[in-house]
Amino acid sequence: MENDSRGDRSGRAAPGPTPSEAREALAGLEADDARLAERLVTPGWYHPVLGAIVALIVCTQALPSPASVAFLPVALFALPALVLVYRRRYGLWVGQPAGPRSKRLLGTMVVLFLLCFGAALVIKFTTVAYAWVLLPAGVGFVASVVLGRRYDDALRQELGGTVGEA
Repeated sequence: MENDSRGDRSGRAAPGPTPSEAREALAGLEADDARLAERLVTPGWYHPVLGAIVALIVCTQALPSPASVAFLPVALFALPALVLVYRRRYGLWVGQPAGPRSKRLLGTMVVLFLLCFGAALVIKFTTVAYAWVLLPAGVGFVASVVLGRRYDDALRQELGGTVGEA
């Protein structure tokens, strides 16, 4: 019986790649990361559309029940639809941060969005006028646009290996 893996006849596996093979493999991975970073381009319409979806979700939190039940599924359906359109048009999607800066920016956006949703719920369950929901909705929109673009820049830099250059 012949062993398919690298090894001698005793069945013991040979040591891993040589140092030069390992360096070549790492260089290839770095080149792949750089090519991925070049392809990772977010169109100008993406973040404003995302911001509008976030603002709509925030607004629906403050609506009375029948309206909230009607509009919230539409807004929630729009999020995966946006990702699907982006993925089909550009052929890739990065679903998680690539380094500390993009991770920090993503965390900041999530916290801001949760605060916006919470503010909308406070408006719904108190006597505050509904028009005040526009404030957290606006914050959600601006955060999506401004921090979303910064997140994309950080992600590209971290994937391309140019973290300290920006």
